[in-house]
Amino acid sequence: MSNDRKIIDIARQVIDDEVEALIGLKDCIDENFEEIIDIIYKCKGRIIFTGIGKSGHISKKISATLSSTGTSSFFMHSTEAFHGDLGMIQSEDIVVAISYSGETEDLLKTIPIIKKLGCSVIGASGNDKSTLSKICDFHQLIKVDKEACPLDLAPTSSATATLVWGDALAISLMNKKDFKPEDFAKSHPGGTLGKRLLLCAKDVMISGDEIPIINHDELSKDVIKIISEKGMGVTFVKDQDDKIIGLITDGDIRRAIDNTNYFFDMSAQDIMTKRFLSVTPDDLASECLNKMAEKKIGCLAVMQNNELVGVINQKDLVKLGI
Repeated sequence: MSNDRKIIDIARQVIDDEVEALIGLKDCIDENFEEIIDIIYKCKGRIIFTGIGKSGHISKKISATLSSTGTSSFFMHSTEAFHGDLGMIQSEDIVVAISYSGETEDLLKTIPIIKKLGCSVIGASGNDKSTLSKICDFHQLIKVDKEACPLDLAPTSSATATLVWGDALAISLMNKKDFKPEDFAKSHPGGTLGKRLLLCAKDVMISGDEIPIINHDELSKDVIKIISEKGMGVTFVKDQDDKIIGLITDGDIRRAIDNTNYFFDMSAQDIMTKRFLSVTPDDLASECLNKMAEKKIGCLAVMQNNELVGVINQKDLVKLGI
């Protein structure tokens, strides 16, 4: 067998070992897990995760997942807790202490102090007889038969199982809180989902002097000029009372040129289309994009109280990742 073949077999065995660990994790999810979900759900403070080494890294990730799914959380390094970080903890908080061995010295030293502050402590370890399990108010067993590491030393399967337990924690809490996509978007405003669910027409439209508008009696050459200058492929047409009465697109200009030999004698009102699609400032930008795609148009008027307050450009929405 070639060395390359051995590498492939080793990698596959690691995956098999970790999958097996996750299947075993299901046996640890019982009424005790349900109780932990319930106390976290009722928590009036924050959920603070703490750990050292690989458990610390896993704690950070679980904490981040909870924060983004509706449960206020942050990470506190167990060693740094003795150098001022304990000041971040309040009596209404719940601390989740993670140590696979359940015997991590620096972490164990923080538990009595944390409990004196009035906080409940949830321990998570791979040994239900560990010191951590004994001194915590609640304990979650996360036990694996063996690590994927051939020396059975490096936290591999146990780290994966703890990470997945954290995901189970977050998703269970989402379900209990009836957490919706709109809630997720609020903590991810820069992401695609956040933009789709939070950005409105008023957030993405151009307004003021940037809006292409021309008087109804302006000549066709002026229409071409303003469309070219504004770069949106469209201009709106207003009457003598500054009321918007139509719009002119590149397509309208092409059709007018094809249909007459007197194009340059025409005025804006001769070329314009009277009916045009519009939205309100509070309409979602994603819905505006859908309307433009459906009608195969590049711009939308944003109207409020029958007045033109902005214009949305399809290209701008695409650039924003909506």
